[in-house]
Amino acid sequence: MKSAIFTGKGGVGKTTILSTLSRLLARDGHRVLVIDCDPSMNLAMSLGVPLSQVKPISDTRSLIQESMEAEEEDDHTRHQTELDLHLEDYIMEARDGVQLVVMGTIPFGGAGCLCSSISLVKMLLGYLSTDAHNQDFILIDSQAGVEIFGRGLAREFDASFVITEPTPKSLEVARQSMKLARDLGVKRQILVVNKVEEDGDRRRASETLGADADAICSVGYDRDVVWADKEGDLVLDRAPQAQLISDVMKLKRCMLET
Repeated sequence: MKSAIFTGKGGVGKTTILSTLSRLLARDGHRVLVIDCDPSMNLAMSLGVPLSQVKPISDTRSLIQESMEAEEEDDHTRHQTELDLHLEDYIMEARDGVQLVVMGTIPFGGAGCLCSSISLVKMLLGYLSTDAHNQDFILIDSQAGVEIFGRGLAREFDASFVITEPTPKSLEVARQSMKLARDLGVKRQILVVNKVEEDGDRRRASETLGADADAICSVGYDRDVVWADKEGDLVLDRAPQAQLISDVMKLKRCMLET
């Protein structure tokens, strides 16, 4: 099983790239689980799952957490069966057979931070990464920014896909993300320069962060993505020949080599 986290400044396109990549992997026959750790919860819609059908694991945090803790006790088989049954309600099937888990959002003003929900995801990752679940890939869509690394979520992951626009502000967030991911022992730092419009865009990103990255990929600016989003469609379905798709194909090869 390979694990990867997708991070970046808000609005850089990480959810679009992750959702497209996960479907392309699934179309090749790989078993792919994606976990949405962004409280905006946009990944479900990007995978063709209406928000009305989403059941976040944070809704019954205590029940799942108790089951995972009990699974380590004496009656291993019984507790594992009970936990599997609980999780079945929260693992949704998205387009092309991709499996989706949604962490959840902040339920009301003043409810506090997402620390306990992220801790639950960390426990869930440990459980799902066992051989019994046979996932080929587990991909995490993080919240915008770098806070999630402070919670240690991506510790010892195989890769961090750091999505950035070719702008100084976005590149600075990417720099912080790669530093923190490396602190956690993430094995490969893959810098993805998104919305590239000219050769100088990739060159500037490479000059700024090339020394920190194990690989640099670029995704061109694509109006098909904009139009699909305005219509509430998925670009992989609306415009399968879009530039984005061919560029993400290259990311897929990078993921397979991780």
